[in-house]
Formats: sequence, structure tokens, C-alpha cells
Amino acid sequence: MTVLGPNDLKTWAVPTYWDSAYLSEIRLASGETYEEFLNDVTRALAMQNAALLQDPLLSSLVSVTTEVATEYPTGVSNGFAEATEYSQPDAKRASTTGHMLPLIPYDRKFEWTFLSMKNARRVQLDADISSGMADVRSLYAQKILNRLFKSTYDSVASGRSMPVADGGTADSGYVPINAPDRATAFAYTHTHLGCLAGITQANLETQVAHLWEHGYDAPYDLVIAQADVSSWTDVTSVTGFVPMRNAGIDYGASETLAQAAPGIIGVIETSAYGPVRVRANARIPTAYWAVYKSYGPMDQRNPLVIRYNPDFGIGAVLLAGDHIRKYPLESAIMWSELGVGVHDRVAAALCYNTTPGSYTSPTIS
Repeated sequence: MTVLGPNDLKTWAVPTYWDSAYLSEIRLASGETYEEFLNDVTRALAMQNAALLQDPLLSSLVSVTTEVATEYPTGVSNGFAEATEYSQPDAKRASTTGHMLPLIPYDRKFEWTFLSMKNARRVQLDADISSGMADVRSLYAQKILNRLFKSTYDSVASGRSMPVADGGTADSGYVPINAPDRATAFAYTHTHLGCLAGITQANLETQVAHLWEHGYDAPYDLVIAQADVSSWTDVTSVTGFVPMRNAGIDYGASETLAQAAPGIIGVIETSAYGPVRVRANARIPTAYWAVYKSYGPMDQRNPLVIRYNPDFGIGAVLLAGDHIRKYPLESAIMWSELGVGVHDRVAAALCYNTTPGSYTSPTIS
């Protein structure tokens, strides 16, 4: 992550050939000079952009890149052949496949007219900037979770950005690498799209097995709908659930409690695969959940990857608007470029809690 935000807001928000000294002469209604305001906004944007992917859930799912595509191995290993004295073994090589990563521009206009800037109080401008940054955070969260739960590919020019393993619908040539000590060889029909009725220990372990059989070891992460928390914490049906230990509360010596990172509401112990950390998010609609393997915040082995434009960095920049009379931020536009793709197609398993049928993609708010 080489760029986290604008080095200087004046690079983007001030029209070309403006005299920087003139900015110190323009004053807001509250008394600050325009230059002081720009400097404060620069610092605020840089801080917000740097913190954008520090959310425990989002950072556990993604890494970042400027690459336009991702490539990964596919198929089964070739293995050894018994040696003979007068012949050479057949030469063998690994097979790879891959897909494109999207990059989509997004913008958001501020309603800063000449008259509004002329009469603006600092608290009004701060509220506008705060609202804009909240929208950037919302954009990233929505796009990340949407790509995680989406069961179909995204078009990238004439190419495709693939979902998790989907039974060969998006790419019939993709076959996950075999892990013979855990499962028989996989086929192109292998899928991580589940449709299981009920929030139960057994259904969770069914989906966790989809990760384990590819060689991923515990701990695993489970993200659920906020609306379904009561079902996931019901130890009658989810027998392995262990609540979190809260700081500042005294517990009885016989109580079993979990200790984990912030953002985790509990841990579910599985019979054969190890612990699963539970996270909840209200953007996910009821009846949907996903279990995945995370290697830590922003680790390049995480299931998803964010592609960004190095010219603008992670987050957003503020661009000068059109038809400027006096104030450089008249009709300013907040600009962001990003795309979320799947990096590892078998590092996450999705589930729709319904009667047996086909998995359908949810609407992520």
C-alpha cells in the first residue's frame, strides 16, 4: 500500500495556476483563511484514508494491489514415477489459471456553491467533509462484502473477475489444487456455495470442512448477519459457541469464556477442525453467512483483494469543481477508484440458510 491519500490536497482541489499566496487572503465566514482550511482537510483526509481498512472485519478479508489480474495454480499434482536405469522421467509442470481484477471509478459531489462557500461557517464545512468520508468508508465496506457473497462473476472489459468456487459456472476449467491427505481429488464441479437449512453446529462444520479439505487450518472466521446473532449464540443449536470475556467484568471460576481480538462476539469450537471466530455485520441480510480463512489484517493470502489506482491511492481525493468564481472548492467532487476481486477461490465458503435449493446472492446494503 504505497499511497494512502493525497500528499497535498492542493494537488487535486486547487485549480491549476492558482496563486497559493492568494489562498491565504480568502477567508471563510468564521475567520479562517482558505489555506488553513485546506491544510486541515488535507490532514483529515490523510488520517481517514489511512484508517479506512483498519476495520477488523474488512482487513481480515482483504489485501491490496495495483495489479490488473491474479493468477493461481489449478489441478492435481503430477507425482513421482518409479525410476528406471536407461530412461528419463517425463517432464511435468504445474498448471495455472487466473482472472481479471476490476477497477471502477466512483464520485460524490459536494453542494458547495459560490454563495454557500462565501457564507459558510467552519462547522458546516467540517460536517460536509465528515459526511463525505463516511460515504467513502461505506463504499469500501459495501463493495468488499458484496464481492464476498456474490456468486457470479463480474465483467472486466472482455474478461471476468471470478467468485469463490462455484461448481464450474463461471469457469469450467478451474479445478482446485488437490490435498490428498485431506480429500480426494477435486473436480471442476467443486463448489463453495452452500444452501443449508438451519443455523446449527452441524451446518457450520459442513462449511468449515470445505476450507479444511483444501489445507487451511484453524482458526477460521465466520461473518454473520447482525439480525441472526441470537441464533448463532444459542448453545442449544450451536453447541460449540463460547461467549467473549469482557474486560472489567468478574466471572465465576467455572465459566468458559473466549479471548479474541476486537470485533469478535464469540468463538465456536468445532469437533474436528478447531475454533471459528464469530463476527457480525448489519450489512449482511438475515439467513446469510460465510466462513473464511484469514491470515491477519491486510495479509496477501486473504480471500479477497482490493485493486486501487496508484494515482489516487486507497480512499478518496477531493477534486476541484467546474465554474469556479472565487473559492477553489466550489462544486468540489470526491473521487475514488477501487475494485474488489476474489484472490483465493477456495479460502471462503458461503451459505444461504434456507430449505435445500440453490444459493442466490444477497443484496448487501
